Amino acid sequence: MIIPENLISELEISELKRLRLKRQSLLEGDEPEDSSLWTMLDIMTLVLAFFIMLYSNQTHKPQAVETKHDPSLVGQTVETVKAPAKPAKKDHESELDLLTIEDRLHQVMEKSNISNYSIKVANNRLVLTLGEEISFLSGQAKLLDYIKPALKDMAVFFITEPGYKIIVAGHTDNTPIHTAQFPSNWELSAARAMSVAGFLIDCRVAPERINIEGFGEYRPIGDNTHFLGREANRRVEISLVREAKKSENYYESF
Repeated sequence: MIIPENLISELEISELKRLRLKRQSLLEGDEPEDSSLWTMLDIMTLVLAFFIMLYSNQTHKPQAVETKHDPSLVGQTVETVKAPAKPAKKDHESELDLLTIEDRLHQVMEKSNISNYSIKVANNRLVLTLGEEISFLSGQAKLLDYIKPALKDMAVFFITEPGYKIIVAGHTDNTPIHTAQFPSNWELSAARAMSVAGFLIDCRVAPERINIEGFGEYRPIGDNTHFLGREANRRVEISLVREAKKSENYYESF
């Protein structure tokens, strides 16, 4: 153990004082009456030795590693700190894929000289809307030959994109229909959706990928009090939605 020089000097001074007092006492021939003084000097020496030991221990004590805490983590649960939330990367990638599909579908429609259609991408869903005048006669559910080449090209494209579910939805305006074949707009809209879906299946799109919906007049996108609004409402929508992967068929469990 290395003792600092300043502490050694203090010990030497203390010892010299003690010797000087002893010598003076012997010269004067007095009995030592400084027993209390001797005791104080001994105590001071012990105290100095104690502080020397403390000083030595502190100089050789390993330094604590400084750690910094992020104040943003205060109050968070253990799960949050261990696994912070990740950005919705999959949703973003799905949107990009749908935008690519949108471009391809525009090419298909332009190739077939189809003009009365629209394509919209939102909420991880692509919606292709076909107007009634290019698809069906008024009040009928049989596909017009005019739209079939475009649907055939769509089917070929859908086959190359098996990761998407296909939802075909029929819509009408609020003009009542009461025929033997279609008692209401519900039946007409569902039959039109069935015609489009059936044509896609005939073009070898897997039937299990296709859902059919008929909404009648109850999902309008235009004003039914105006002829342009009614025309917009008479439509068929073909939606592409990213299909969730499943380890097994849900219905096989029953």
